[in-house]
Amino acid sequence: MRAMTATTTLAACAGLFALSVAGPAVAAPRPADCTLVVNGKTYIRGGCDFDADKDGSFRISGGDYFAYVNVTGNNRAEASWNADPASTHAQAPLGELTRKGACWVGRGVEICARNLSPEKLAAAQASRPGGEMITPDLPGASSSCVGARDQRWEAGVDLVLRNCKLPADKVFIRADGALTLDQHPGLCIDAQSAPNGGAAKLVLEACDRTAARWQSKAASTDSAAIRSAEGLCWKVDAPKDENAPFPFAMLAAPCDADPAQDAKFIFAKE
Repeated sequence: MRAMTATTTLAACAGLFALSVAGPAVAAPRPADCTLVVNGKTYIRGGCDFDADKDGSFRISGGDYFAYVNVTGNNRAEASWNADPASTHAQAPLGELTRKGACWVGRGVEICARNLSPEKLAAAQASRPGGEMITPDLPGASSSCVGARDQRWEAGVDLVLRNCKLPADKVFIRADGALTLDQHPGLCIDAQSAPNGGAAKLVLEACDRTAARWQSKAASTDSAAIRSAEGLCWKVDAPKDENAPFPFAMLAAPCDADPAQDAKFIFAKE
């Protein structure tokens, strides 16, 4: 994307933003200054992640909330959001919106995304983790990430699947045959055995006390299992009810005799 001034509106210019990117229809998420107001209450104000499609549709995410704006015509769009931090997708409709200056607005709804100044953009990018986010290869799971429960990146905390907390969840690094964490030195991922002999939980642990070493051939476009040398594989303890709220426990269980049956994950920087 060409450089924009600090006052340029990303949401209003989402089409320009995406069309200036060669290749894929979806532009890589980038830091922005966003606002999400629903029924008079502000859910996002300030730093967020923004990405757009070629048709001008876009998404913003910040903290526990995210919203989708889908352009349907000239200066017209429909929007939805997750409404509840425990929701697994943007299932709550926000109705029709029209573009108004820096924002898209509707009845009780305001969604804005503004470009950061070059200085603020550089600072935001420099503060971000340099790893990858891990997403399960499951239908409707594209906005979910593996992360520390309650965002507590410390020893003893278990890993869960929940709505992505970007950029905080882009912390996983694959190096030297092991899976480690960027910005959290000394922490690795271990399998904590269950007292009743069931599947073990994935937990954060000091690297010098961690027994399991995880490897995966997954990429942003090719999913694969996450395995240990001991024959354990990652899996999501997802309830059968597709409307069950997050978080879901992350487990380590014996890999299937047929590798095609093991749970698959995607590793991505964007």
